[in-house]
Amino acid sequence: MKKVIVLIIISFITISVNAQLANTKWKGTLNIEGGMETLFNFSSDTLIVLNASSNETIETMKYVVKDSVVTLQKLYGNSECDGTTIGTYKFEIKNDAMTLSLVSDGCNDRSGAIGTMKLTSNKLAHGM
Repeated sequence: MKKVIVLIIISFITISVNAQLANTKWKGTLNIEGGMETLFNFSSDTLIVLNASSNETIETMKYVVKDSVVTLQKLYGNSECDGTTIGTYKFEIKNDAMTLSLVSDGCNDRSGAIGTMKLTSNKLAHGM
């Protein structure tokens, strides 16, 4: 019973920590293949990056937010990143735009694709 209560508490903490990005959708251009238009779909703890033109999943990552830093860890996808390599990116949201800036990332595929990128709110995707 104590284990169940601890798991519930951890789940609530994770959801509230990630609340800044949870259930938001963003549009931006990754620095791959000459510039690929993508959609960043944040759920409560997972980020799915889609090719905007084909709607094909490029990468699925677990994410955690602390202050204005998002930590990314690959679950599966097309990059050469392994599932243990962590990437940290500072993010700033102003109006309907978010900027991601590399803090540190051991995966060159991910850091090269994201680096510093600007995303715009994809209001159509979340029904606004």
